[in-house]
Amino acid sequence: MENECITVTVDRITFHSEQSGYYVLKTSSTKFPEGVTVVGNFGIIQPGEEIRVYGTWTCHPTFGMQFHAFKYTILKPATLKGIEKYLGSGMIKGIGPATAKKLVETFGIDTLEIIENEPERLTECQGIGPGKAEIIASGWFLQRAIQDVMIFLQGHGISPAYATRIYRKYDRDAVRKVSENPYILAHEVPGMGFKKADAIAAEFGITGNDPRRIRAGILYILANVTREGHLFLTATELLRHASEVLQIDDETEIRAAIQRLRQEKAIVIRELDEKMLCYLPPDYRAEEGSVDTICELLAFGREVPRQKMLDSLSKAFAGHGLSLSDTQQLAVESSLTKGLLIITGGPGTGKTTTLKAVVSAHQALKRKVLLASPTGRAAKRLAEVSGFSASTIHRLLEYSPQEHGFKRNREQPLECDTLVIDEASMIDMMLFYQLIQAVRPGSSLVLVGDADQLPSVGPGLVLNQLIESGVVPVVKLESVFRQAETSTIVRNAHLINQGHMPQLTVPDGKNRSDSYFVHAEDPDRALALLQNIVQKSLPSSFGYDSINDIQVLTPMNRGKLGATNLNQVLQAVLNPPSEEKNEIEHLNRIFRCGDKIIQLKNNYDLEVFNGDVGKIVEIDPEEQEAVVEFPQGRVVFQASDLIDTALAYAVTVHKSQGSEYPAVVLVASTQHYMMLQRNLFYTGLTRARRTVVFLGSRKAIAMAVKNNRVKTRNTILAYLLKEKINSPV
Repeated sequence: MENECITVTVDRITFHSEQSGYYVLKTSSTKFPEGVTVVGNFGIIQPGEEIRVYGTWTCHPTFGMQFHAFKYTILKPATLKGIEKYLGSGMIKGIGPATAKKLVETFGIDTLEIIENEPERLTECQGIGPGKAEIIASGWFLQRAIQDVMIFLQGHGISPAYATRIYRKYDRDAVRKVSENPYILAHEVPGMGFKKADAIAAEFGITGNDPRRIRAGILYILANVTREGHLFLTATELLRHASEVLQIDDETEIRAAIQRLRQEKAIVIRELDEKMLCYLPPDYRAEEGSVDTICELLAFGREVPRQKMLDSLSKAFAGHGLSLSDTQQLAVESSLTKGLLIITGGPGTGKTTTLKAVVSAHQALKRKVLLASPTGRAAKRLAEVSGFSASTIHRLLEYSPQEHGFKRNREQPLECDTLVIDEASMIDMMLFYQLIQAVRPGSSLVLVGDADQLPSVGPGLVLNQLIESGVVPVVKLESVFRQAETSTIVRNAHLINQGHMPQLTVPDGKNRSDSYFVHAEDPDRALALLQNIVQKSLPSSFGYDSINDIQVLTPMNRGKLGATNLNQVLQAVLNPPSEEKNEIEHLNRIFRCGDKIIQLKNNYDLEVFNGDVGKIVEIDPEEQEAVVEFPQGRVVFQASDLIDTALAYAVTVHKSQGSEYPAVVLVASTQHYMMLQRNLFYTGLTRARRTVVFLGSRKAIAMAVKNNRVKTRNTILAYLLKEKINSPV
């Protein structure tokens, strides 16, 4: 069929893929009063917008005639109904459905013209003062600027979510910056990737062996491997990856580009055992710099008279009614004299009791103690179980968005004598470096964690490497205490860690347990059972609240049993829409008052960090704002802030690290075979405080238990520590 051009008004969005930007739109016009289905890749499209689309008519075997758009232009809505729908869609801050109706009643067909060219006149509308008029005008111009970026990027398959990020990164310079060097997207915009940047670059004639392309490819590869947990690549690995990504067979120009980057100090190369290790500068600085500071901590020690130590221990234990094993007492005594100490152990071995005793003993000696954990939820739990105040590491170090760094550092260290960090297995190399830089000379650091859990999401293997080095004092708690022995959760955690199948009870209404197994091979069957377990079975049997007490964990985000789909299913049954609950629609996702959400990336402006979980307690549809209750307090989210959040009825096991829940439903499906690892299931199981339900197949559980092949990470922290400590002065 020949190309055509039609002009239509968007009535509603039937389907939208955030990843691809693909839309199915129900539209209408005077020429097509019965409506037209328009499909294609668009930027951000809102109901009420008038669009001119260029494309062809096609016949879908199921849905009939559709207009397939190849490109489009956004026009201003030309009818009162269209203007009201357009403005009321929530795309402009300060305008919701009610305000949109008032504006159209006041200004009629000239409404959009007045917002754009005479925004001061908005005060003529009842209920709009100068302040709100300014907010509406700013929101309008922001939206128009974003649309310009969207249209520029639409032909390159970039999703609306990433186009919004590009705008937020470069503001009004976005089009110019991307045109000049499309490869900035690969390493300056998280998640964009080299392939998309490469496709845009090709439009500007940057292809093949162009030095800009090779340089960008190398930097992208090194940035990408840090997301896989590595701190460096060997030169051989980097050459291989670069050849594959760039599709260049001749390595000569790649080698030359690596050397140029080294000369420019854009990468750092360390020689080790005849290998060349290639780092990005921040990763090199974190690993190298941590070694010197760790050695300073190790060199520091306190002499505490034996009687004074015994008196402090006696006071600490008597004040809290603590009774410690010999190993626990050794941990407490060591913490009083060592500059750096690791206390590690599995569930039920008394880490929390030991931590409480450590803090009490140090306070008995008049030492100022600070406690912190990597995430907000872990910090809240630490405060609850220890009886002492605790914060996140980011808040402890006082991150400054204006300075793009932590206020607490070498020059302004933490004001404490002892720093205790719980859930230390979660700390990556970069955060650890920042943390130990802020430890005041003469202070001591105590790290508490389970080295058998999943490693940090960020690069490095800090806790494991410190233990492996053999130069850091370690007290390992191994004896499971009697009160913990009654818990099958604790017993099953140790069974899994030893490579044995957990002992699970099939619910029959008679036998009570804290570890259950519900069989479901088919994903659809698993979804139906999951809804029943979370909504009915666990609440009726144990009195749990479906949203606040029960957490669904799954190995992956993708797939029918991945976190993304599970959240949609669970939201529908646990927090369905109603007239009493306000909503915000953002990038084809619904956020509703009462929803549990998780922060996916650090937002330093709002002081909410990766892994923080909160509950939406208020939504203002007019202002397009959501108030979220986090453990640390309430935070106001603009609609644009929601790009880095997700529903949290179900989260990945990785995202649950450092948290503990009354009840956990752990999805175990062979669909997730790539992620079925022992430490993942061990970590997921130990998130449950009182009840765990494995939902899926025993085969999947067996696959995970048998798979102890933990993926190695490129880090040499342990080697560097041993070399530094053992080298002659």
